[in-house]
Amino acid sequence: TIDSPNEKTTQELYITVADKYKTLSNGNLISSTKNENGTRTDYWKQDLPHAPYLFMMAVGEFDITKDYWTRPDGTKMEVNYYTEPEFTQYAKSIFGKTPKMIQFFSDKLGVTYPWHKYNQIVVRDYVSGAMENTTAVIHGDFLYQTDRELLDSDNESIIAHELFHHWFGDLVTAESWSNLTINESFANYSQYLWDEYEHGREEADMNAFGEARGYFLSSAQGGYHDLVNFEYENEMEMFDGHSYNKGGRILHMLRYYLGDDAFFESLKHFLNKMKFKAAEAHDLRLSLEEVSGKDLNWFFNQWYFDKGHPTLHYSQSYDAETKKLIVNVEQRQNFNQFPVFQLPIDIDIYTIGRVERKSVFVTQKKQSFEFETSQPLWVNFDAEKVILCKKTEEKPKEQWVYQLNN
Repeated sequence: TIDSPNEKTTQELYITVADKYKTLSNGNLISSTKNENGTRTDYWKQDLPHAPYLFMMAVGEFDITKDYWTRPDGTKMEVNYYTEPEFTQYAKSIFGKTPKMIQFFSDKLGVTYPWHKYNQIVVRDYVSGAMENTTAVIHGDFLYQTDRELLDSDNESIIAHELFHHWFGDLVTAESWSNLTINESFANYSQYLWDEYEHGREEADMNAFGEARGYFLSSAQGGYHDLVNFEYENEMEMFDGHSYNKGGRILHMLRYYLGDDAFFESLKHFLNKMKFKAAEAHDLRLSLEEVSGKDLNWFFNQWYFDKGHPTLHYSQSYDAETKKLIVNVEQRQNFNQFPVFQLPIDIDIYTIGRVERKSVFVTQKKQSFEFETSQPLWVNFDAEKVILCKKTEEKPKEQWVYQLNN
């Protein structure tokens, strides 16, 4: 094959195996023919175009646990789980939320799951953790868990991540490895969307905090680069804390800046416009702009086509006589290395019996914002905690105590 992400092709595979083995590949199993010598030939056909790196085949002594998802027209789509026999009893416990995930992502994106089936298989000695091969996802054997082990932790986020790729990555594919954010940033953010829906926002925010820390750690160790990066030596360098963690947090900021209606309608527009094609970050920007009516060049220039993140310091002062609250925001990142960021920031001012939200737009290294208010009990900077930044803040001890208690 021409191993480039901007290639799209259909495929057919004939796999001849000893009859005891199961096979799995992309698309539909068209036929399974028993041969005279004790072998069997399975014919798999993927008639919707996808990228060559998504080709797969698996062969082994697997059990198949059958499940399904009901399409909008009422037909049932195959959703099967391939496991080694000793884990068959746990297959539904491990993978059982998959049909619910397919429905949730179809509804959230406004684009119905576009492929023929959705099968998942667990294999051993797999080097990449998991892989979003179209309609036939591979998971490493870390996914094997008993019901007792699943009481402590699960891998729902990984199952959601690989599924979401069937829209971002498989249906619309990054035009180049430089634009990997089209694939991996969205799959990363799908983990937040699923956690928020299934387990509540606190769980989603806790995991998102861990994702941000992962980006800070990896960039401190491996260096900073533009999210859309044309300077890598090997494409595997793109599979890092920028394309995944940072990109997911950037999409979260975009969602809050545009609002849910415009953000998700933009994603629907983008997917429908670019389906079965390759896309770059500018294609995403244009869809977001067309739907929202906002110019987003400033956002993409600093987050997609530049590097780093802001280091913010907040401080405040209050004049009881004039009832004026002054909020100071200072950017302290290395300006020889990183840009001065433009940041829409929400500030919640808590007073007795009331919370008032003020929205400001930071554009300079140092800026002050003045508000008329009664004595604040707490001034909550970046109220929704969506800005990807390092930050410190100065505030009266009483506000720290109020924040702790409330």
